[in-house]
Amino acid sequence: MFSATWVLTLTCLCQIQTSLGHFPDLENVAYSKTVTLSSNFHSGGYGGSKAVNGMYDDLAHTGRERYPWLRIDLGGNFFIHEVEVFARATCVKCGKQLHNFDVKFGKHKHDLRRCGHYSRETHAGQRVAFWCPGNSVGRYVLIRIAGGRPSYLSVAEVLVWGIPERLMKQYYD
Repeated sequence: MFSATWVLTLTCLCQIQTSLGHFPDLENVAYSKTVTLSSNFHSGGYGGSKAVNGMYDDLAHTGRERYPWLRIDLGGNFFIHEVEVFARATCVKCGKQLHNFDVKFGKHKHDLRRCGHYSRETHAGQRVAFWCPGNSVGRYVLIRIAGGRPSYLSVAEVLVWGIPERLMKQYYD
């Protein structure tokens, strides 16, 4: 009974999501991709790959600096629908390590457009979602602390929901 109810609920949610104009072929295009950090936390073990490994109980962590950042190379151009950033859940006092940040995207790592901005401190385990403007296509996604004093940047996971650019024609033809 429980599993049948669960399947029915998921089926309804999929139909609702599709009926609201979401693309049915969205996938997390950041999973296991290359991640570069602006610096590394001094104790090591917090490399960028931990931000895209599908695990929410570890984290990527920069050193303390002005404007720390994390950049994901998606390996090709994708239509980017949504970016989800998850704060680390294991540290209640670490909201300052993910605060006042921009999410940017672009086809070239030195020419990025802003998808969104979050202007507060996060709380443990918080999910912050950004819906990128229509026709957002890019290979790179950047998360960067936008201002203030030197600080750290740490995230538990980053999901980039998208579709390969070559498949977008079917939605616009």
